[in-house]
Amino acid sequence: MGKKILDSKILYVVLSILISLSLWIWVTSRDENQETRTLSIPVTFTGVEMLEDRGLMIVSSNVSASVTVRATPTIQAILKDTPPRVSVSVANITEEGTQAVNYTVDPPSGVNSSDVEFISGARGTVVNVEVARFLRRPGIEIRGEFRGNAAEGYLPGDSEDFLFDPGTVTISGRADQVNQVAYVRVIVDGENLTERVDGEYPFQLIGASGDPLEDLDVTCDVDTIHVIFPIRATAEIPLEVKLIEGGGLKVSDVEVKLDTPSIMVAGGQEAVDALADLGAITLTTIDLATLSDELAENGGEMTIPLPLADELENVSGVTEVTVTLKILKRVETREFEIRADRISASGTPEGWQADTVTQVLKVKVRGTAALLDELELTEESIWAVADLREVKEAAGNYTVPASIYLNSAGSVGDVGVVNPRDYTVVVSLSRGS
Repeated sequence: MGKKILDSKILYVVLSILISLSLWIWVTSRDENQETRTLSIPVTFTGVEMLEDRGLMIVSSNVSASVTVRATPTIQAILKDTPPRVSVSVANITEEGTQAVNYTVDPPSGVNSSDVEFISGARGTVVNVEVARFLRRPGIEIRGEFRGNAAEGYLPGDSEDFLFDPGTVTISGRADQVNQVAYVRVIVDGENLTERVDGEYPFQLIGASGDPLEDLDVTCDVDTIHVIFPIRATAEIPLEVKLIEGGGLKVSDVEVKLDTPSIMVAGGQEAVDALADLGAITLTTIDLATLSDELAENGGEMTIPLPLADELENVSGVTEVTVTLKILKRVETREFEIRADRISASGTPEGWQADTVTQVLKVKVRGTAALLDELELTEESIWAVADLREVKEAAGNYTVPASIYLNSAGSVGDVGVVNPRDYTVVVSLSRGS
């Protein structure tokens, strides 16, 4: 049976094919059957840190080396999928401009250097590298621009109302391009806004002309900027002056006019609503008993600062209001001298005695001439009471407030003391006998 197998023509054919294939593989693996192929291989840079220490940077993008490779077809097939490594050291570059730098080529992992030959071209193993001056520029100003609109009854802030986090941007890259940047611009938009803007926004690099700079070879330390921008509620608020009757004048006896009857305010919704609920901003309260003789008898003007809570903004820009008082009733002022016997004390500490040191107290009374005549006011119709409640229990002289009383019918709006809270007297306190 073994003889039959050896004598088989089929076996001889198979053996012939195997031997031929082996011989072909052996022949093609020899140097005289190598192939030559040129590859374009991206360059890997080394020594970049040393370059940056000198204030320089590589600005060439996608630098490639043209490498001619001689190897067997089998190795060429491997190199096609896993190309050689091309390295360029920039550690020795000391100036900007176009630099011709040598490169080195290493076979990929799995390929022995003896199995491949790298052939230099006409320029040798050199590539051109573009080097520029490097600049890191911190503190670039950020400016905001609002291109949206607020809903009716609301007011967007101004450019100075933008808040940014971070407050500035740091830009790094080619010095000639970094220096083109004048500022950073953030654009905020939106329709019918009723609440403040609060979020992350992209930004643009803006040149000195105010136009965006495109395709700069620079990097920024942030990709977005957190922006807060106010959208404030508004309201028209009336202004008013409150009057307190006294000194012979009633509220109905005085006509008040304001040169600015109302102002527009803006702020947070709650603050604006709270002010609107009050109905008006009270500029001041005028006690008619404290009016000067000139104002009480002839009327006149006074300028009053406009008060406003810190959380609200006076959009109208008015900081003070001129108030005109017109006196509708004719009054006059008379002065009386109150003697010591018309001055008494109240609140004297127990066991102590108070004696009046003040001998004469001048008191002004105001009212219509007819009523003052009718009441026949004299010094005997007026008395003062000194208040000793705040006096220490110690001997000595004390200046204390005094209340003035009129022995007359009617209210202080008919006849009243002028500046009733401004009167004082001096009393002497001693131990009671």
